[in-house]
Amino acid sequence: MEEWSVYGAGVHILLEGYPVIQYYVPYLSAIQLYIDPSRPSTSQRRPGEESSTMSSSSSWSNDAIQGAQSHVEIGDAEISALNRLSLRDRPKTDTRNSPAGQLVFEYFEQDEPSSRKPLTNTVSDLASQFPALTTYRSCDLLPSSWISVAWYPIYRVPMGPTLKNLDACFLTYHCLSTPSNGTATDSLPFRGFNIREFDAAEMPSKLALPTFGLAFYKFQASIWNAPDVIESPKANSLLQEADNWLRHLQVDHPDFRFFVTHT
Repeated sequence: MEEWSVYGAGVHILLEGYPVIQYYVPYLSAIQLYIDPSRPSTSQRRPGEESSTMSSSSSWSNDAIQGAQSHVEIGDAEISALNRLSLRDRPKTDTRNSPAGQLVFEYFEQDEPSSRKPLTNTVSDLASQFPALTTYRSCDLLPSSWISVAWYPIYRVPMGPTLKNLDACFLTYHCLSTPSNGTATDSLPFRGFNIREFDAAEMPSKLALPTFGLAFYKFQASIWNAPDVIESPKANSLLQEADNWLRHLQVDHPDFRFFVTHT
């Protein structure tokens, strides 16, 4: 991911009959972390030690959100320093009994794409501001925890004036939870999504985050689809899944709202 944040991730496509590689840079678009406050953490790592979902350079953060108990003491000055951290207005009610769990952190990117930092830079900034959140493991999070990554094009190979530019942008949605063995996943929200269980002692240092939702902007199916393959229904299905997910959580995701209103 660090290499992608610098050079972009290459995607092989056929453009006007010519094979090209379009490069995309990932950006953190949004993230929400939910926990079960009645369930003890599976790890007592110190800040800076490696998490099973992200390394210490790309971890999560916590904040005192209205209606949620904060597990980390964070001052107003630290909050002000993260001028892009968006905490939506919430009623001052106890969220521990929410179907989605207790929301402990959320981040929604507000800057224009040209002003954003690549994903690893943004996550590193968040981790340096709130290092105590590196103590969370993916199995500490409920399945309602999610992250959205925005993919914006930067260049293609080969370049050429005869080939039209590709302006398509994408939002991908990923679940951050990997419940450990023994967790009653059937009782957790959004259990319809595939979640692999791990033994806490055998948790790998890196985990794949399958995509469960998608949004797109300036997307032309005829360019991105393989010959004789119709993928538009699949793309539309993933778009609907993303919309359903946000509606379930009652989330207003700024990037998603822009994508679906400007497609």
